[in-house]
Amino acid sequence: MTPPLSHVSFYRKWRPQTFEDVLGQERVTRTLQNAIAAHRIVHAYLFCGHRGTGKTTTARILAKALNCRLGPTPTPDTTCPSCVAISEGTSLDVIEIDAASNRGIDEIRDLREKVRLVPVAGRYKVYIIDEAHMLTTEAANALLKTLEEPPSHAVLVLVTTEPHRLPATIASRTQRFDFKRIPQATIVERLRRIASAERIAVEEEALHLVARSADGALRDAESLLDQLNAFCRGTITKADVLAVLGVIDQEVAEEIADAVIAGDAARCLALAGRVIEEGRDVRQILRSLVEQFRDILVVAIVEDPRGIVETTERRLASLRAQGARLAPADIVQRIQILTAAEAEARLATQPRVVLEMALLRAARPEMDPSVERLAARVEALERRGGAPGGTGQAERPRPARSAPSRPGRGPTPRAEAGAPAPPEGAGRAPGGGPPAEDARPAADPPLSLEVVRARWPQVMEAVKQRTRRVYAYLLESAPRELSGAELVLGVRHSFHLENLQEAKNRIVVEEALAHVLGAPLRLRTTLDETIALPDLAAGAAPGPEDALVGEAIRRFGAPVQEIRPLE
Repeated sequence: MTPPLSHVSFYRKWRPQTFEDVLGQERVTRTLQNAIAAHRIVHAYLFCGHRGTGKTTTARILAKALNCRLGPTPTPDTTCPSCVAISEGTSLDVIEIDAASNRGIDEIRDLREKVRLVPVAGRYKVYIIDEAHMLTTEAANALLKTLEEPPSHAVLVLVTTEPHRLPATIASRTQRFDFKRIPQATIVERLRRIASAERIAVEEEALHLVARSADGALRDAESLLDQLNAFCRGTITKADVLAVLGVIDQEVAEEIADAVIAGDAARCLALAGRVIEEGRDVRQILRSLVEQFRDILVVAIVEDPRGIVETTERRLASLRAQGARLAPADIVQRIQILTAAEAEARLATQPRVVLEMALLRAARPEMDPSVERLAARVEALERRGGAPGGTGQAERPRPARSAPSRPGRGPTPRAEAGAPAPPEGAGRAPGGGPPAEDARPAADPPLSLEVVRARWPQVMEAVKQRTRRVYAYLLESAPRELSGAELVLGVRHSFHLENLQEAKNRIVVEEALAHVLGAPLRLRTTLDETIALPDLAAGAAPGPEDALVGEAIRRFGAPVQEIRPLE
């Protein structure tokens, strides 16, 4: 015979039994206690909020308060037969339904039939429907009548982490209570109390790290403390928590962030290699770095971030120092790089490479091939290069726009036509002053269709750097007409035409046009089956890889991200 389990998980053993024991939800518990004391009990409640914050536990305490021998009472005694049965899960008057596995209309029909039965031993029959957002549409509709007009002895409590997925017709028939994340200080105090009662030796830094990793969920923190107690033979240390979680220390995250901000790519790779060799998970490393730069951004923007960033004064000072070295836009750009890398690492066969490439792009912006980052770098160079030379020096005359001002942007029509540069001093007013109004160089002539056709390969390349899918739609297209600020683009295949007419794809092409040509143009596409491959992109035919991409889209009728030619 198999012996019964001798160990009870901490989150079950230390589950609150009264409203006063529920931590971090004073607004909810006080409202419920006042309603019970005033005999203003409603027929349906909606408990929603973050995981592990006490929603189901509060629903059980509410059932105790309604069926206690002293009740209805805001302070159940927890010792009467009804309270004990509810605590042990054996009460016939408290029915818990897991909507994730009982989500169909048949289960709700069964509930509608049984809800009419009077309670067996208590005053109320309490139905706790957990994960209520998992109910099917048909089941939710079948529940409506019961929620609207239940028997006088029935109370329904819907529990969910995703209230937005519930139909409005359901939510409007309930009294809603939102459970918030539990503060780290409250979780630390709870863990300290459990460790003392269970005679567990644990370092203070380890408690704070456990509370931080729980992300406001007390249940997660208690489960992790239980796991650490089984993992460690003696005192639970900070190193033990890091080993179990697979995360990196805050000091290491700060060190990597320092290397990123300083642009030290070699140090970034060395630090990444060190933490990976220690057995840390790549996604956990990226998640820690995202949190680090998020905290840097908050501290850089918010005057008093203590209510938003829960950390020590020492770390706050470190975050302020790091935030002072970067503009908020640059911090946001690094968060975007690391967040994208975290998502990519989930499916990557080489997650270490994903981490290293993300750190390189974050530390060395010139290694980021995106069009947006390229434009930002050029604008920064232009701002530095366009500043006055210094005190006491004459301002250098600006060239007649003969050099490209953005990547991929060729010379202006003035330079293409071979117009000579004006002689030094030409166009200046007598006495060496600024140029006279009528003697200043004329502005660049407006764009012509010939210029657009000449630079169309550069537009294609800019689109390709941003999204291969839209680039594939442009493979068999060519500029046909330029009317004011509108460019008419001929497209050979109707499938490509339909996709280019979508707003999100058209915006990508228009941004590339503005980036390369230096002038905003509206794109209008038209079907043109006369386009031939040799005539595309002003004589620049697509390569074999591009041809494969376009052929795959035409053949299979669906966009592809990347198709490489066979070796």
